[in-house]
Amino acid sequence: DSVEYIGRGAFYNCGKIFSIMLPKNLKVIGDYAFYGCMSANFGAAKYDLIIPEGTESIGRSAFYQCECILSVSIPGSVKTIGDYAFYGCTSLTSIVIPDSVTSICDHAFYDCRNLTSIVIPNSVTCIESGAFGGCTSLTSIVIPDSVTSIGDSAFSNCSNLTSITIPDS
Repeated sequence: DSVEYIGRGAFYNCGKIFSIMLPKNLKVIGDYAFYGCMSANFGAAKYDLIIPEGTESIGRSAFYQCECILSVSIPGSVKTIGDYAFYGCTSLTSIVIPDSVTSICDHAFYDCRNLTSIVIPNSVTCIESGAFGGCTSLTSIVIPDSVTSIGDSAFSNCSNLTSITIPDS
């Protein structure tokens, strides 16, 4: 529990990791920290990822193609969800983004093809390029009034998206 920082690429491409228990004092999950871990190719069970309270940053590609994550619990202490953070997490079904996050970075949830539910808080001002692209199970999205910018291809290839609410602002 004394670990506060998991560095860049710490468990990069350790595809046979079947579970991760993050320490309660964690502050930063570095870039590429668990990139390619928890691959469905090795028969891992699907599970929920709980990021501990106090964690402030989820780095670029931190959980890239971690195909066995069903859901993610992100605490209110997280300020940054990096580019490609959950890219290709194909088993991910829902995500609640905390009020502490102001920007959903490039391709953060790209190709999360089983994602059916997203809650975007009023703190978010920018949804960057490709943020939810390829989320083919997504059927509706409500963009809060706080959002002033939606990047290129933010919802591209969301082939089942039938309802979009975009504020007048």
